[in-house]
Amino acid sequence: MLDFKYEILNSVTQINEKEWDNSFGDIPEGYNFYKTLEDSHLGDFTFYYMVLRQGQEIVLIAPLFVTDFNLDIGVEGWLERAIEGVRKVFPRFFVLKTLFCGSPFGEHGTVGIKNDVDKGLVIHEFNRALGAFCKDKDIPFILFKDFLSEDTPLLDRLLKEGFFKVNSFPSVVTDINFSSFDQYLDTLSYATRKNIRRRLKNAYASTDITIKITDNVDDIVDDVFRLYEDTYRSGSTKFERLSKEFFTSVARDMRPKVKFFLYYCDGKLGAFNLCFCHNDLLIDKFIGFNYDISRKYSLYFLTWCYNIQWCFENKMRYYQTGQTDYRPKLRLGGRLVPLYAYLRHRNPVMNTLLKALAVLLKPENFDRDIKGRIDATEKIDH
Repeated sequence: MLDFKYEILNSVTQINEKEWDNSFGDIPEGYNFYKTLEDSHLGDFTFYYMVLRQGQEIVLIAPLFVTDFNLDIGVEGWLERAIEGVRKVFPRFFVLKTLFCGSPFGEHGTVGIKNDVDKGLVIHEFNRALGAFCKDKDIPFILFKDFLSEDTPLLDRLLKEGFFKVNSFPSVVTDINFSSFDQYLDTLSYATRKNIRRRLKNAYASTDITIKITDNVDDIVDDVFRLYEDTYRSGSTKFERLSKEFFTSVARDMRPKVKFFLYYCDGKLGAFNLCFCHNDLLIDKFIGFNYDISRKYSLYFLTWCYNIQWCFENKMRYYQTGQTDYRPKLRLGGRLVPLYAYLRHRNPVMNTLLKALAVLLKPENFDRDIKGRIDATEKIDH
């Protein structure tokens, strides 16, 4: 049997794009997505890529990144306040330097493995290589971030190698199985239908709404980034933060997948959606709102409804709207798609403590909108 060898690269451009595609196949966030992240000067993250070879053949490619991870990222209420109090004395309480397998901005985790190999053996060797890299870099914690249900039969092998498995925040997908906006409304509750019709009627009657779709916002990037920053600061769960450069890089690197939906009210930018198109999937990737305008004209609901209509007009089967902010998404017809994480601390005692702690910190304990609603059989059919 040929020996396995690995190398750690610090840029996706050091990997041949054909080799990347051979490992990952046709995925929504591929080679150019990672190039975009590198071009965006995201200072909170250090990006790496592991290439695992058996002999001369590449059998695995994995995107990685290193950053500090707050274990309490989804915590709310009294426990959140207690942890914040402890951090006034011990700033790194519940904070660990972490090697992530995945992307800070990816919809879900992904590892590229060749089809004609023993995938169980490859995952075992991958884990060994991750351990060696973490030891060299003095990184105590490894986290496989946000993997789909269909990935778990393979990744569950990590449970025999010291990892434990937890629920991540689920994603939300709306199935576009209707051919008109009225048919879509018929899938919602009576109260929601009535509320949406009233909001849309009032918005269009109260202001001149113009909607533009483009793949480039270089001329208004300051306005777009300002709305993104306002929305980021208003969110309760914060992990990844974009730079202004991202919005120009993504337009350059990811054509023709990228689309900006821009919503103007009386000539002023009130909201935007940055979306990725992939086959029959529309990913609503990042949003931004001018809250003075958006609250007045119900732009959250207006943008959602416009995107739904755009999906069925353009033969999209799925509208994916990501993690967090679950209540309105579920109310508007979305379904939860479960995601999972695999974690391991290199100190066995700490690993045992964190495994016990994970039961307390799981997302459904702090988000009533997802409690009891995650169906492990649901998946996105890319």
